[in-house]
Amino acid sequence: MVTLLLIGTVACGDDGNTPLDGNVDVGPDGTDLCQPQGATGQFIRRAGNPQLLPHQTFTDGKLDTEISDPDVRWTGQRWDVFYGTGHTTSYTSSDKIAVIRRASTIDRMTWTIEDEPALTQSSDPGAWDHALVAAPTVIENPSAPPDRRYLMLYAGSDGTFPYMGYSRQNFQIGAAFSADGVTFTRITAEQSPHDKPGLVLTGRQVYPTATNGIVADPDVVLVGGVYHLFFSSYACAGPQCQTVENNGIAHATSADGITWTIVEAPVRSLLRASADPKSGGAQPSVIYDEARCRWEIWLSNDLPVEISAQTINVTVTAGVWHSSSTNGNAWDSINYAFARELAWSASEPGEGLGMQAGIEVGNNGSGRLMLFTGLDDENIPVGFTLPLRVGGTTPGVRTLGVATRDLP
Repeated sequence: MVTLLLIGTVACGDDGNTPLDGNVDVGPDGTDLCQPQGATGQFIRRAGNPQLLPHQTFTDGKLDTEISDPDVRWTGQRWDVFYGTGHTTSYTSSDKIAVIRRASTIDRMTWTIEDEPALTQSSDPGAWDHALVAAPTVIENPSAPPDRRYLMLYAGSDGTFPYMGYSRQNFQIGAAFSADGVTFTRITAEQSPHDKPGLVLTGRQVYPTATNGIVADPDVVLVGGVYHLFFSSYACAGPQCQTVENNGIAHATSADGITWTIVEAPVRSLLRASADPKSGGAQPSVIYDEARCRWEIWLSNDLPVEISAQTINVTVTAGVWHSSSTNGNAWDSINYAFARELAWSASEPGEGLGMQAGIEVGNNGSGRLMLFTGLDDENIPVGFTLPLRVGGTTPGVRTLGVATRDLP
């Protein structure tokens, strides 16, 4: 294991087994047991950002190259974070493989990073996830069989989306289970609805009338024994998929984490314009606040002009928007003229070059922890670079930043 000292406070969490779909929780006498929302504070970046740099060396002599798409959950005893990274001999080596890493902490300062990856890209060159595994989300289900106690959903890719003019990855969503929440095993081909190890959800499944589609950035919560999955979705039409038909956050449910039923794709109440299915956001982070019987979601939804100042060639964001819901289906309108819950600032430590999309929020019952990937132009490990939109690279590193709301 690799132990790192983080400066500042980190607290987080995801949801446990809670009442169905945000239905009002009532006692035997019919009394509403849901606590009122009350006043909430703002997200404040914590001192000590960036909290974590991806240059530590593991027992195999190799290092990790980045921290992307973190997922955070409170276990009741500690805080667990899963994130995507590359694992390689050196930053410029050709032997890099994609892995999903797990870290944990008890005191919110000293983090233990597991030496063994939680999941690694498939070694089968014909697999749907042989090129990349990323964007993990993990949930514990106390009622599941012991070998399925923890469910991980992740985005996997076999390369570029296979149509002319596309540079984005051909992402689909996979499932893996674990008994201990440390290392995960993909479902078998026999268990998969697509007869492929790990694969549970595809773009064509979400948008069956489209030529093809992409699904990515899963975030899962468990409510009343039902898994609720929110994810980025994209659908296109035409021989070369040249016409965008849908682009937004979708919602699906499952009893077992393997077979999914689409609730809505894209979710209309989360679009910039409900009449335009192409105006949706991406990279959702969802929690269910059991005490208040309330759902919350954070998402990216950037216009080109809003991210034009960020010159790094990764999926960046100007910050995240927020909405809430009483049932997980109909969401309060997002006023895109108002301020974001957290906005990128080049003057903040760890964010000099930008902010990567994929911001995560966790819940420990009293407050919220936000984790985000900063694109940093300071404290850069030797040899680390970031790709530029105009071509070439610049010295830089993807790091972990922290902000909190109503947490000490």
